[in-house]
Formats: sequence, structure tokens, C-alpha cells
Amino acid sequence: MTKAAAKPAPARGRPRVDQKTRREDYLQAAAKVFLSQGAGASMQQVAEAAGAQKPVFYRIFPSRAALIDALFQRVYDVIAEVHEKPWEGYGWTLKAVYQAAKPQREVFLAALTAFRADPICEPWRERLLSLVHEHSRGFFEPAKGAPPGGEARAKYAAKSLNSLFFETLADWLADRDGLSDEARFTWYARIVREWRKATREAYKLDAS
Repeated sequence: MTKAAAKPAPARGRPRVDQKTRREDYLQAAAKVFLSQGAGASMQQVAEAAGAQKPVFYRIFPSRAALIDALFQRVYDVIAEVHEKPWEGYGWTLKAVYQAAKPQREVFLAALTAFRADPICEPWRERLLSLVHEHSRGFFEPAKGAPPGGEARAKYAAKSLNSLFFETLADWLADRDGLSDEARFTWYARIVREWRKATREAYKLDAS
């Protein structure tokens, strides 16, 4: 009696990649393309760099606007999350954002530099500036006995840190300043401390 022929093992399909992982991979690939090709890079260029078929890519990012929104939303979410944590001293906020951004530096640099002059992204830039502005308001609360109108002046004073925050973050992530992280944190802490003092004096936020 002959043995029955062994049945062939069922063919194994390619391992499924969950959508969250695929989205992260595509977002990183997109950031690299925008950094190298500029804000005008096409969805086709991004999909090719990600090694993705266009139908698959478009299921995750249905439009170029959705892709750009995802980049800025990531930056916004990281900063907002840091703002929820207890304050740990002058310069701490930027230090914490920088450390959280380093593993995804291309995403941050794409949002902060590649799209810096793109008018389409102006609403996102305003959202990011407002986020940092509101967080810094505590630095500039008018003291008891400050000249009248202090609340209005404090709003302007709080905005004075916005550009420094984002420009410094981009410089650190791009490693353009020639400093070690330890030196960066020490330098920025001193800058913020003195900036706050000088700004409170300029906007008359302390008692006369």
C-alpha cells in the first residue's frame, strides 16, 4: 500500500503591516522628500520615496493637503503634550520638545523649514505660534501695582518668545549651531531668563 502524497504547505502571504506603522513610514518618507525637494514636491514623488503604490498611499493620505496637515499636526501634538507637563525651569519647554522631536526630526524640520514660506500653511503656523504664545503667558502676567493696561501689554510680551522658540528648535534639530546638547540647554535657559527680565521691564509689567 503506497503512502499518500504529502499535501503542500499552504503558501504564506506577506505579513500584514498595520495602518499605524504604514502611516508613520509614509510620514517620515514624505518629510525627507519635502526637505530635499522643497514644499512643491508632488504626491507621486512622496509615494515613490515611500515605496508605496499610489492607491495604498492615497488610502492613508487622500490628498496633499491631508499629508501636510499630518506633518503639522504631529508637531502641534508633541508641543501640546510637553505643555501638559510640570514646568522644570527656564528653557525646559524647548529642551523637552527638542528631545521628543529628535526621533522624528525630519517631520519637524519639514514643517518648520520646508513650508516656512508656503502661504497655504499660514493657518498652521498661526496655530503653532498661538500654542507657544499661550504657554508663555505665565511668564508675563502683570504684577500687582503694574501700570494700568498690563494685560494688553502682556499679550504682546508673550509673543516675543515665539520666533526664538521655533528658530532655535529648527537649528538644534538640523545641528546647525555647533553646540552639544548640554551647551544648548544651558545657553537657552540663560537667554530665556534674561529675555523675560528685559521684556517685563520693556512692557512695564512689574510694579513702578
